[in-house]
Amino acid sequence: MNIRQIEAFQAVMAAGSVTRAGERLSISQPAVSQLIAQFERHCGFKLFERQGSKILPTREAEVLYGEVQRMFVGVAQIDRVASALREQSWGAMCVAGFPAITRRMIPDMICKFSATRPDAHFRVESLRSRIVIDAVATQHADIGFSVIPGDRSEVESVLLHRLPAYCILHERHPLAERETIHAADLANEFFVSLGPQDSSRNKIDRIFDDLNIPRRLRIEAGESETTFSFVAAEMGVAVVDPISVHNNQYSEVVVRRFEPIVEFEIWLIRPKARRPLNLIEAFVKHALDYLADYSAP
Repeated sequence: MNIRQIEAFQAVMAAGSVTRAGERLSISQPAVSQLIAQFERHCGFKLFERQGSKILPTREAEVLYGEVQRMFVGVAQIDRVASALREQSWGAMCVAGFPAITRRMIPDMICKFSATRPDAHFRVESLRSRIVIDAVATQHADIGFSVIPGDRSEVESVLLHRLPAYCILHERHPLAERETIHAADLANEFFVSLGPQDSSRNKIDRIFDDLNIPRRLRIEAGESETTFSFVAAEMGVAVVDPISVHNNQYSEVVVRRFEPIVEFEIWLIRPKARRPLNLIEAFVKHALDYLADYSAP
């Protein structure tokens, strides 16, 4: 038995005629008949019976045809998947990111990327940057977005973007009328700070410490976006990353440039050891282009 015999059998079943089957296969009628005879000998039973000018499939042929159809559907599916893999439109990936970036930027990236890739499947994990690195290193995530570079041998880190920090204040705050807030302007102000485990906290604290500017550290928030809630409640001012600013949902919170400039970094974390799916490589390129066009508020 070979694939040509199976194709001839399938063509005769579908066309109901040896002649039309030959036309479908672009071979002569005798060639089709010969392939069918060979297939019958291999199967050990008749596949067709002639009634006048017509040929009718036997019951055995009908059962066999069902199996052949399933086989060809499977082959077609394999071909579709192979084509989709080649065209970077099929596959599944897990994307991990620090909380601020998973609120809006990663969903926006995925929505734009998926517009022409309906067979791509995503899982998004919101994790602290340190855990993002561990997740990629242990292959629990395919790629990650972090505010710090990876320090594990299993991963490589690519700096994607540097973005300036911003000062956020309640609209009734006396400093809200200024376009730019200098660190010195916040001397002795109630301050909503990030938690000590946040790497961004160190950058911000260093600015005030180096300039010997005292603050009244009133609240520590676990995530940068949480600081907006406290600023909206007039519990203090804060210095935050621009991604959180884009996620701001409080109309009473105003955003102002902050000096001296504090830059937040966005790092791509990916595994060293294994070559990723073409789909993942395509998404990484998409993320690079997306962030290259990303503008501060």
